Amino acid sequence: MTGARIPHDERLVYAPLPGRPQLTWPGGKTVAVWHAPNVEHYDYIPPGSGAVQGRVSTPDLQHYTHRDYGNRVGFWRLLRAVDEFAVPSTVSLSLQVLEELPEVRDAMLERSWEVMSHGINNLRPLYGYSVEQEREFFELNQDLALAYTGKPLKGMLGPKVSGTENTCDLMAEYGMSYHADWIHDEQPRPLRTSGGGRLVSIPYSFMLNDVPLLHAKHYSGEYFARLAKAQVSRLVRDAAEDGHGRVACIATHPFVAGQPHQSRHLLDIFEFLRGQDDVWLATAGEITDYYLEHHYDAQLAYAEGLSAGSQFPVPARS
Repeated sequence: MTGARIPHDERLVYAPLPGRPQLTWPGGKTVAVWHAPNVEHYDYIPPGSGAVQGRVSTPDLQHYTHRDYGNRVGFWRLLRAVDEFAVPSTVSLSLQVLEELPEVRDAMLERSWEVMSHGINNLRPLYGYSVEQEREFFELNQDLALAYTGKPLKGMLGPKVSGTENTCDLMAEYGMSYHADWIHDEQPRPLRTSGGGRLVSIPYSFMLNDVPLLHAKHYSGEYFARLAKAQVSRLVRDAAEDGHGRVACIATHPFVAGQPHQSRHLLDIFEFLRGQDDVWLATAGEITDYYLEHHYDAQLAYAEGLSAGSQFPVPARS
């Protein structure tokens, strides 16, 4: 890494959405929606063994076998739903899958799914990594991606949504352009890096996400679909009113959304999205690339102007 270390709380330049330079999407679309299937791998016995992040001691069959079900059965049901509506997908992938589950790997690559790192394994978070350990982690990430997909990784959702104070700097150093851990906005936003590389936070979701809603809280699949449709519909209306394009993420997990009783609700979400004229269904990388080319510089300059003391233009009351 080069340049002065940036404190974690200074990664972002604050700028409330009203008053920002206008953000638009291709073809006059107003809301970019990306589907993030999380295809995870768990160690039966993780390195170091013992308890894992507050869970029971390993082997933890409850969580291990749930993910194993997802890769054996649920993934293929989710895949049929994605295929039926040709939904572009950005897989949040435990990269160990590339080596250990070739059938899953090949099915994703045949459909041109964008691969986003979700770490090597979802029981190996980055908490406590030294700079050297984290650099080795990113080298392995890119080596695996290039070996099995032929393309470098553009982004990451940290394993267990974990990171260190160096993560953003190292992501930029290793050629990544988007980070999904920062769920602080409805637009992509610039992230400062010590080396000056351009890195963007892209809105992920812990709300439009089947694990906290269906797996942890045991809400119904019907409720999940209703929430997803309500979220996108509200964003479309907001964008029409104020001219600010938005982003929404639909996060799924094969071991949840791929359950037999959830399948029709996932189809309901995808059918709804395909019927929205104002929605741009895209990958996280496509959204990021467009933002970097058309909006990054203006939005960063505006935010930095505010932080330097420029007066914030208060929006008029409607």
